[in-house]
Amino acid sequence: MCLTPEALRLLEGRGEEEAEKVLLALRGKEFIVTQELVRRVLEPAPEVQEEGRMELSHTSFKPLAAEVEARVEVLRDVTGKSYSRGEVKDFLNLFLDRYERLRGLLRERSDYADALPLRELRGMEEGELVRVVGMVAERRETAGGHLLIRLEDPTGQAAVWVFRGKSEELMEKAAEVVPDEVIGVEGTVRSGDKLPRIVARDIVWPDLPVRAAANRAEEPVCAVLISDLHVGSKMFLRGTFEKFLSWLEGKVGKASQRDMASRTKYLVVAGDLVDGIGIYPQQEEELYLDDIFQQYEEVARLLERVPDYIKIILAPGNHDAVRPSEPQPAIPREVGGRLYDLNSVMVGNPAWVSLHGVKFLIYHGRSFDDLASTLPGEGRNEVSSMMIRLLKKRHLAPMYGGKVAVVPEERDFLVIDEVPDVLHCGHIHISGLGKYKKVWAVNSGTFQGMTSYMRERGIVPTPGRVTVMDLQKNHPWVIDFA
Repeated sequence: MCLTPEALRLLEGRGEEEAEKVLLALRGKEFIVTQELVRRVLEPAPEVQEEGRMELSHTSFKPLAAEVEARVEVLRDVTGKSYSRGEVKDFLNLFLDRYERLRGLLRERSDYADALPLRELRGMEEGELVRVVGMVAERRETAGGHLLIRLEDPTGQAAVWVFRGKSEELMEKAAEVVPDEVIGVEGTVRSGDKLPRIVARDIVWPDLPVRAAANRAEEPVCAVLISDLHVGSKMFLRGTFEKFLSWLEGKVGKASQRDMASRTKYLVVAGDLVDGIGIYPQQEEELYLDDIFQQYEEVARLLERVPDYIKIILAPGNHDAVRPSEPQPAIPREVGGRLYDLNSVMVGNPAWVSLHGVKFLIYHGRSFDDLASTLPGEGRNEVSSMMIRLLKKRHLAPMYGGKVAVVPEERDFLVIDEVPDVLHCGHIHISGLGKYKKVWAVNSGTFQGMTSYMRERGIVPTPGRVTVMDLQKNHPWVIDFA
């Protein structure tokens, strides 16, 4: 049995017990043990309990969460902190901030602590082994089927070559590289006329560190995660959403479902509360409310049914009445109206929020459109896989110039410079759940049926599937209200 260097690095610091677990699980089954095989043993796919259909309850309902005080802290959010003028120098500062912070994360690795500035490559001897950190300026396939990655940092540029046939694993890594992200490269120096060249031996991302455990609540409370209501659309599934509200009120559900409802302290909505106006061609033909103020008024009327002991956290998405560029501030009071009168906390997109000591990173997920069109084999149905890729890259929207427009703030709010306990997204309208290095990646699906836009793009939504996160047990359940 042979371990690849990446698999060996993954096992480092895990301890003898986990290393022995991997070896016992794979002994006699695999000759080459890769990083992915190690992860499958140490971090198996989560088992999700599908709670199934709702049943009318005739027993009394005691909301245990009503006896618990809410503990909400907004840790980071652009709302009220957007000072950009959108000048060229602002974009330069934004990308410098992104580079420096992600470079700092990479340099926390022992093997990249002394990564060289790119300008120093010109003084290196032919064939010398180096490690560098750079931002991807370009990635393209050559006529011979090789991959060329042009890196840059504040000191210079370099051309990184990944030759087909050398290493299948390295070729797969290189195919996952996207423009404008920050990566680390290990390789040997080759002379070049215009740019110094590196023949790659390995590519690494900032990635998440290994940690002993995720944060957990001291009290047995739950957070319910939803997104993409799209109120105002003719495809808004009002009956399904009202069934969900009845469950929160304790009126429907079998015993296990009503127990989760009784312990629900938080309702987190990750964007697209309304369908908006003029978001896509011929949208007005699919609206039953063609006034944005009426759409938000309708949302408020629906959410008024949420029991008053449940704190509602509301973030915007690309259909909401805020600027389309990210990071997005919270939905303003002059548009959101009575949403501000609920037991609510209005945040931007993305937002870092602590709920009972459990750290949530809420991001609507517009960058999934760019990833799905760029990365090999990354369809829109692979939503948890895309979320895990963002965690590895430590950035919510690594590609610039695609579907995601970026506001050049003084600080890049899309960098994942801390480790969340839960990454909660929406946008893709497909319920998804995964776990990576003790971080739950949750996509909460939608409450909207099939639209013409989805049909044209082959998107099959999974409406009415709600994720309930037990904050004390650090475990999710999925309830299907459809």
